Amino acid sequence: MGNSGSILKEKRKSLGITLEQISEELRIKLQYLEALEDEKYELLPAPLYKKIFIKAYADYLGLNFDELLDEFKKKREENQEDTELYSREISSKGVKNSTSLLVIIAIFLGFISFFVFLKHRKPETDYQKQASEAVTVKSEEQSPNIQPPSEKIDEEQIPIQAKGMTLKLEGTGKSWGLVLGGKGDTLFSGFISEGMVLECKTEEQFKITLGRAWLVKGYLNGKKLKPFAEKGKSIYGRVISKENYEGFLEEAE
Repeated sequence: MGNSGSILKEKRKSLGITLEQISEELRIKLQYLEALEDEKYELLPAPLYKKIFIKAYADYLGLNFDELLDEFKKKREENQEDTELYSREISSKGVKNSTSLLVIIAIFLGFISFFVFLKHRKPETDYQKQASEAVTVKSEEQSPNIQPPSEKIDEEQIPIQAKGMTLKLEGTGKSWGLVLGGKGDTLFSGFISEGMVLECKTEEQFKITLGRAWLVKGYLNGKKLKPFAEKGKSIYGRVISKENYEGFLEEAE
C-alpha cells in the first residue's frame, strides 16, 4: 500500500474528479487538498485538521479512512525516528565526555557541603529543647474535630450547565463534521446527510468543525442554536462551553 497522499491522488484521478470539484463540494480550501495529496501537512492550519480533512476526503472518495490514518501515523513515526536517531548521534559524544566530569564535581561538592555543615553546627540549648517539647505536648492535646452540619443541596438550585451539555445536530443537506469533547475525545466524525440526527454529550465543552455548515441545525440541551454559518461557509474548531454557550443560543435565557 502506498503513502496516504498518493492513495488519495490516484483514487481521485481514477474517478475523473478535479481538486476544484472536491473543494467546492466539501468546502475545503484547494491549497489544503493539495497539501494532503503532496503530504505537506505543515501547510494545514493546525495539526487537528490533518485528521479532519483526511476523513472528509477519504469518505468522499469512498476510501477506508482507518487504513489511510494508519499510513499517515506510520509515516509520521518514521520521520520522528529519523529525527531522534540524528539527534542521538550528535549528542552521544558530548554526553559521554561530560558524564564523568559531572560525577566528580558532584562528589567534590558533596564533601564540601558536609564539612561546612559540621563546622557551623551548634549544640542544642536547654531553651530550644523545652520549646520543642512544649510544641509536641500542645499538638497532642488537639481539640476534637467539630464540623458544621452539612446542608442538603436542592437539585433545582444547580445551574443547568452543571448537569452537563448535550449537543444535537440535524442535517438538512449533505455536510461533514467533527465534534470533539472537552478532553479532545472524538464524539463524532463523518458525513451528515439530510434528515440525519446525531447526539453528543460532554461535561465541559464541544469543539465543532462543520463543512457546509449552513446545512446543519444545532440544539444545546434542547434549546435551538443560532445558524452555524451563512450559506457557502464552513466552521473550524468552534468552541461551545459552559461559559459561553448562552451567546450561541437563538433565544438567550
